[in-house]
Amino acid sequence: MADAQIPSDPSASPEATAARPSRAQAFREAVFELIRLDGVRGGLIVTPDGLVITSELPPRFPVEALAALAATLGRELELGATRLERGAFRTALFAADDGTVFVGGSPVGYLTLVADRNVNAEAVRAALGRSVDRLGGTWRNTGAA
Repeated sequence: MADAQIPSDPSASPEATAARPSRAQAFREAVFELIRLDGVRGGLIVTPDGLVITSELPPRFPVEALAALAATLGRELELGATRLERGAFRTALFAADDGTVFVGGSPVGYLTLVADRNVNAEAVRAALGRSVDRLGGTWRNTGAA
């Protein structure tokens, strides 16, 4: 599927619109940037209902099952934060003996990473937080994909 360039500002010049990447490209770049971190095995962005926007996972990972898990965790984190009157959740991590899952909430959906259990969690959380911020800006400012 080709990336469409629809300006978010009707008065934007064609040159400015052509120079901006599409949302789809920005989403892919966010995932690729994060999976380059040491100990991160793969990542994906899913909508709140579990539809995969983009993913980069090793072949043995079940994409649809991970997407469903990410959407469920993200929704539960949002509901829990609301019930506790904590505001929107930003990032969370879930650790087990065989690995770690990171989830970041954004206006797009959930940016989810699968990592080794001994990954530098603070470094990944910081990078995930920056990516979530960029996704929010991309969602508001970039043409549709």
